Amino acid sequence: MAGLAQSVGRAEPRPPLSTGHAFRAWWALVLLSTRRLGWSFQTLLAVVVIGLLIVFVLLVKAAALSRGEEGWTVYLFGRALVGNLYLRFVLPLICLCFGTQSLGGDWEERNLVWLLTRPIPRPALYLAKFLATLPWAVGLSVLGLFAAAAVAGTEALRAAFVFWPVMALGAVAYVSLFLLLGALFRRSTIIALTYTFVVETILSNMPGLVKRVTIAFYNRCYLFSLAEGQGWHEAPRGVRAILPDNERFFLPVDGTTSLLVLVAVPCVLLLVGMLAFSRKEYQDLT
Repeated sequence: MAGLAQSVGRAEPRPPLSTGHAFRAWWALVLLSTRRLGWSFQTLLAVVVIGLLIVFVLLVKAAALSRGEEGWTVYLFGRALVGNLYLRFVLPLICLCFGTQSLGGDWEERNLVWLLTRPIPRPALYLAKFLATLPWAVGLSVLGLFAAAAVAGTEALRAAFVFWPVMALGAVAYVSLFLLLGALFRRSTIIALTYTFVVETILSNMPGLVKRVTIAFYNRCYLFSLAEGQGWHEAPRGVRAILPDNERFFLPVDGTTSLLVLVAVPCVLLLVGMLAFSRKEYQDLT
């Protein structure tokens, strides 16, 4: 078994399959990986995160109604919940649950040796894991937004129908990053948590251009662009519009630029991950 682990770590050539058999084997791996992620502790953890978010929304709504206030308006929901809480914490945590587990979980559970001995090229293996992760990460990220909006009220649902593309694109970007970390590092969950709570939280609040290295920055810029398209960048007197707190401090990019970055980042990280996974020598797999 030790010899087998060393051989897969060196990525020795495998006997070729016919195109039809190779695609069926690859597609079977996609389906198997998707099912495994669905029946995992990480899925339960993501659902718990969404549940806690719903409880928070209900508590805020109840407190506002008890004071005779309106509760969750479009502006409050879009600015406070989506623009701050959801994009900075909830979305990365949901994607972290699945992104690091997809390959990192196989590594930790010593199933990677089985994966690497399949007669499928390593880049195709990596792509299969990426595609298997997307339905859960993107689906729960968008579902969490609509679940929170549903309990918040009609105004919040209006905002959710406008802002859901930010969740979808942001989830794909985070998955591509966390999957890469899972392929490179043995305990990638710790590294991903550090990135989420240190890099994304601290750097995204720093002045100047340094925040542009974070995914959260472009998510928020795209959110502000969608809000501007709805006219929500201007609010009634006494209400805070869906805009950066200080535009000169935040230095946002336009909607087209943020959209292009959110599309380009997953493509680049996916290619880098496929290359790194195909060349990495995995040791101690048994």
